[in-house]
Amino acid sequence: MNSFSLLTTPWLPVRFKDGSIGKLAPVNLADENVVDIAATRADLQGAAWQFLLGLLQCSIAPKNRNRWEDVWEDGLSADALHRALEQLEHAFQFGGETPSFMQDFEPLTGETVSIASLLPEIPGAQTTKFNKDHFIKRGVTERLCPHCAALALFSLQLNAPAGGKGYRTGLRGGGPMTTLIELQEYQGNRQTPLWRKLWLNVMPQDSAEMPLPGLYDESVFPWLAATRTSEQANAVTTPEQVSPLQAYWGMPRRIRIDFNTTHSGRCDICETESDALLSGMTVKNYGVNYEGWRHPLTPYRLPLKEGSGFYSVKPQPGGLIWRDWLGLNHEGTSENNTEYPALVVKTVGAHSLKDTRIGLWGFGYDFDNMKARCWYEHHFPLLLTENLIPSLRKAANTASRNLSLLRSALKEAWFADAKGARGDFSFIDIDFWNLTQGRFLQMIHDLENGWELDDRLSKWQTDIWLFTRSYFDDRVFTNPYEGVDLKRIMMARKKYFTKSAEKQSTKAAKAKKQGAAE
Repeated sequence: MNSFSLLTTPWLPVRFKDGSIGKLAPVNLADENVVDIAATRADLQGAAWQFLLGLLQCSIAPKNRNRWEDVWEDGLSADALHRALEQLEHAFQFGGETPSFMQDFEPLTGETVSIASLLPEIPGAQTTKFNKDHFIKRGVTERLCPHCAALALFSLQLNAPAGGKGYRTGLRGGGPMTTLIELQEYQGNRQTPLWRKLWLNVMPQDSAEMPLPGLYDESVFPWLAATRTSEQANAVTTPEQVSPLQAYWGMPRRIRIDFNTTHSGRCDICETESDALLSGMTVKNYGVNYEGWRHPLTPYRLPLKEGSGFYSVKPQPGGLIWRDWLGLNHEGTSENNTEYPALVVKTVGAHSLKDTRIGLWGFGYDFDNMKARCWYEHHFPLLLTENLIPSLRKAANTASRNLSLLRSALKEAWFADAKGARGDFSFIDIDFWNLTQGRFLQMIHDLENGWELDDRLSKWQTDIWLFTRSYFDDRVFTNPYEGVDLKRIMMARKKYFTKSAEKQSTKAAKAKKQGAAE
């Protein structure tokens, strides 16, 4: 298969203003008729967004906020974009010739695997050996067209989970949460050009501290030279050793796709006919080992416990909850961590956006080591009213205390030996946060529309306590799986839900503090 350019070849699936689907060459991104990415998989949709954002940030990012706003108001110049991307052309060839996008610079002598291994849900060698692929079957995905292969390769490098000995995780750790600014409406129009949606997530060079390089070499695009391998434990790659723009192009996995063996047929991802379907690749461990990075599109947390470093926010079972949303909006302290929103979120608040409605789009995989458990996507409001954040954190702490009450009460109602009860009770937490989200968003709406702060927080405290008690009643009096012990239930109910909400919350907080001290 001949190499092709990922900049000038129409290969990215997009949706046009009239609803039709087609392919876009990134050099034509300024086309006002292109309104969205149209990938057939959610993870590839997220990868395509990040691919285009990386291109824009590395080639045409404005020097400062004023120049950013000039583009926002005047539009993205097609000629300027063409000129900017010309400098990157040498780095974005995809095919059998070296260098090839996101692949080792030198030939690999490693393990030969199916190209389906680019996808996180594909059963691994151990799973197939012992016939444990009960839900996600082997052989479903075997051949990919070059366009889908390039996007799947990029997605793997972005999200790389733990992959066995020496198979490095992504620059942000395995399965990171990505948060992007979402353009919901501009000048009364909800169907806005794709470039404008992307531009909200392009940061000025000065505020992002990511100047454009004088030379686009391996310091930005690591596949342009021999891989910085990591056989030795101290062989790490830090932001100080390369360009900070490599954050968009991290390459932890060593991969060479076999472009010499091709097939005719239908792509197993996009289902288009192709004469150049790809089926195999060579992989090797000990790729780039990234350390000390803060990715601009990912939120981070710093444990309050001394000696712990920053870690990226990752989706957990149940997905994002509204308590997490506060840390995605503004820097602040929760029970255990200082929370830092993604740099892109902090940057957008500095822009003067008129006639614009924006939100926050978060997405990512929940991984259990190498196993993809779920893909999560969330769309939240973007709260730019900073003075509300401390009060909303108080509301979140109140909810956390009530959840602690609920968890203890349910265990005492369900089990004769509550302290000895073992099992996964995370469903209680997931249920609680999901069912209270509407109440939380309503409180934000009320505060933004003139409610007195103290009055609304007092109402919230009462409402969340009443909800907690009602949830307890629903679960213990209608439990079809356990024998109902009414005496035990009523004792638990009396213990946790007969005092006022305020007293119970205070009691729970004291108990938690005492437990931590012990």
